[in-house]
Amino acid sequence: MSEARNQALARLREEMEGPPFHHLLRPEPVDADPDTGTVTIKLSFRDELARAKGDKAFHGGVIASLIDLAGHAAAAVKIGRMAPTIDLRIDYMRPAEGDALFAHARLLKAGRSVARVDIDVRDTKDRTVALGRGTFSTA
Repeated sequence: MSEARNQALARLREEMEGPPFHHLLRPEPVDADPDTGTVTIKLSFRDELARAKGDKAFHGGVIASLIDLAGHAAAAVKIGRMAPTIDLRIDYMRPAEGDALFAHARLLKAGRSVARVDIDVRDTKDRTVALGRGTFSTA
């Protein structure tokens, strides 16, 4: 991994420790590339994140949160600062079962006022469980 990627990943990990909501969610940044505006974030399953008591699938709201923070992170590593969410669209493709989810976010374009990011959430069997597209403020 290049020095730029290592630095971007370290900054992203530090940023993820700040918001109290992230202490509940516990996202784990795995990769960050400031040159391409791509990030990968892992979210490990815990009972508190289940869609129902005793269920081993992630709740849809948890997936939405993962998509939102991965999209924000992809924009932020590229522009070097926070990028608040303007709009977020999510398509759920299948139940998100398994030990972990991986959100792969890719910056499509960053302009003076907005950035557009696509997010693909996959399970541990590399199946797409949800797709997201977000618009984030760069102003």
